[in-house]
Amino acid sequence: MEEKSRTFGAALFFCKMLYFLHMIEPSAFALLLTHSLAGVTIVGMVFVIVGTLYLFYKIITKKWSRFFSFISTFILPIGFFATLFGTFLSLYYSYGLYYVACELCWFQRVFLYPQVFMFALAWWKNDRTILKYSFLLSLIGFAIAVYHHMLQIGYNLYKPCSVLPFAADCAKPSFIEYGFVTMPFMAVVIFGFLLLTVGSTRLLRRYPKNG
Repeated sequence: MEEKSRTFGAALFFCKMLYFLHMIEPSAFALLLTHSLAGVTIVGMVFVIVGTLYLFYKIITKKWSRFFSFISTFILPIGFFATLFGTFLSLYYSYGLYYVACELCWFQRVFLYPQVFMFALAWWKNDRTILKYSFLLSLIGFAIAVYHHMLQIGYNLYKPCSVLPFAADCAKPSFIEYGFVTMPFMAVVIFGFLLLTVGSTRLLRRYPKNG
């Protein structure tokens, strides 16, 4: 209980620090934040790709993994903070930095936001039955985010967004960092991270500790 209180206290301190930095110089902070998050996104992308390849290797060889065993042990707090991080940042961009979210953005959020409460309650109750539901939500969110990212980097696909003048254009990126990192791509990495961690927890629990 004491460890959880310290963790939540650290998260609250981070949120307060982010708020005060934003109040100092919002526009400059927005550029710095976006550039920094793009770098973190690239690191996350590498982690997801390498982790997925490693997971397939362990599945093929049917061997236990110390790395994925560690993830399995802490999957509930990992899932909680990953979804909380994504939820907080998306809301901060909308209501703190006034980035207008399009319809596809909100479709992705529909499959992310509930997971914060799912993981919080599951962590509190130590209930792992929610993992299969998290995997399904993340899979749908991942597919929407990939489709949205492809729209924003120039693929000529069907756009489901509203044509009203005040509506945000799904195909128009709010930013592009490092030549390919968009807001939907950040969602791709978050959902991919959830799919990897949750999926590995469910898949590798069947293998004995022999590797």
